[in-house]
Amino acid sequence: MWLLLISVGSATLGQIFFKKGVFITGEISLKGSLIGELLKLVLNPFVFSGLVLYIISTIVWLIALSKTTLSFVFPFTALIFVLVMLSARIVFLEPIPTVRYFGIVFICLGFLLSSLA
Repeated sequence: MWLLLISVGSATLGQIFFKKGVFITGEISLKGSLIGELLKLVLNPFVFSGLVLYIISTIVWLIALSKTTLSFVFPFTALIFVLVMLSARIVFLEPIPTVRYFGIVFICLGFLLSSLA
């Protein structure tokens, strides 16, 4: 269980770091040099940290998959959606429409139901 929580937490933090990095870097344009744009992104410490967190998340995810069934593990990915939305609200003060809060509730209910099965 703790492996799954580490994986979900790392993926969530990775998304937050990606957003912070892109906010600092500015809008990405594909009109110029693709290599230059990618290099600018990867050299941003927040984007780089996000990539490292995603690598950690993937490695821990693979370890978790080796220990249990995919049908048990996969619903945990739904928690990433919930945690990213709530984190974006807290960290970046992004508005969350009321309908999206209902979506969060349904995702949590679906996660609970699938974990009880």
